[in-house]
Amino acid sequence: MIESSRRTGVPRVVVSGIGLRTALGPDAESTWSGIRSGRSGASALPAGCLPGRPWFGFPIPGPGIRAMPPGVAEAVAAAEDALLFDRGEPTFDPERAAAAIGLSKGHLGLLARWCDRIDRPRDFPQAETNPDWTEAWPDAAARAATRSLGLRGPSLGPIAACATGVVAVLRAAELIRRGDCDLAIAGATDASLDPLVLGAFDRMRVLARVGGDPKEAVRPWDRRRSGFLVGEGGAVLVLEREEHARARGVLPYAEVAGGALGSDAGHETNLDPDPRRLAALIVEAIRRGGIDPNEVDLVNVHGTATLVNDPLECRAIRLALGSAADAVSCSANKPQIGHLLGGAGAAELAIACLSLRDQFAPPTLNLTDPDPACDLDGTPGIGRPRTIRVALKLSLGFGGHLAAAVLRLPDGPRRSGPSQDGRDRDREEVRGV
Repeated sequence: MIESSRRTGVPRVVVSGIGLRTALGPDAESTWSGIRSGRSGASALPAGCLPGRPWFGFPIPGPGIRAMPPGVAEAVAAAEDALLFDRGEPTFDPERAAAAIGLSKGHLGLLARWCDRIDRPRDFPQAETNPDWTEAWPDAAARAATRSLGLRGPSLGPIAACATGVVAVLRAAELIRRGDCDLAIAGATDASLDPLVLGAFDRMRVLARVGGDPKEAVRPWDRRRSGFLVGEGGAVLVLEREEHARARGVLPYAEVAGGALGSDAGHETNLDPDPRRLAALIVEAIRRGGIDPNEVDLVNVHGTATLVNDPLECRAIRLALGSAADAVSCSANKPQIGHLLGGAGAAELAIACLSLRDQFAPPTLNLTDPDPACDLDGTPGIGRPRTIRVALKLSLGFGGHLAAAVLRLPDGPRRSGPSQDGRDRDREEVRGV
């Protein structure tokens, strides 16, 4: 059960740090700048990615960041960036610091290459014929980040398909509320621009058709939608008890007010066509967060731009919020950063935190001809300033994994955006710079 932060005696959990890596940039502020301005990171993939025809996706620009498997490396970089404030002497007790970082799968490409080495050992150097198989396990990101940061509290590697990131954050918040730790790094990353993954999605006919500019291919809630394009990256958030953060001199972005997990496991890949199960989950998440439906101002939707899922998600939101749904702004980030699979929920939850911080509803790119079945405000094309008291994040995964997280503005002082020269005003103020 994901407890409410509004219950008497239950600690409030806040987001105090964000590490975010996407095709729009290597950190939170560069990604957020791209989101706000309506840029898309879609591009053609290298010719050798899959033979036979051109492929498109959302790769992270630049060379690899370190000698770790893709996805794992991104998680470590995001975790370190989220704790940037604590470079040098840590201001928290590592014995009371946890990690919950997921990958939606082990690294399939790495496993395939290692199998080739075992089958054909003479074709590879001797040092490469006995690989460390644990590098491709789904808990590799949590292990690597924990080791890099010297954390000695609980370490978890949740797996819940495309809901992995939100599940990881809610599990970490629960650890903090239960008293198992004071601080946790939580989120998910994925590196899925791999022939095995892309080929599988292509066979399922869920990849967007690209007839021209790939930046215009992903069209959530639009009549002409045809699917998503896969991206790389994800996010790691720092969660901690509110009083713990303020004692460290760290201002929060948002409060994780509550959330709920569920399933509609009637099919391996398709959602239940009846929206009532998802609607019930949203209602439960709002209840556990101590939130009234009229307080919800922004919904960061899963928004895969597939024919069935988009209207189903929209109908569930309307069922859950009732008449309050007409005043809500909805945003889908996948046209700008791609579908990050296991990393999608964490990255989009981070974007929702930044939406709260700056009181800005991000755009849904390429929503030029709204589908009448998606009849809520999808924030088409251009983002806009608006009052955001509460943001709701939805994630839906293959196998029926459902997750909803409720974020609210924290009480008291909170984070503000970077100053004009790009420096973080809050960190400068705390450090006395």
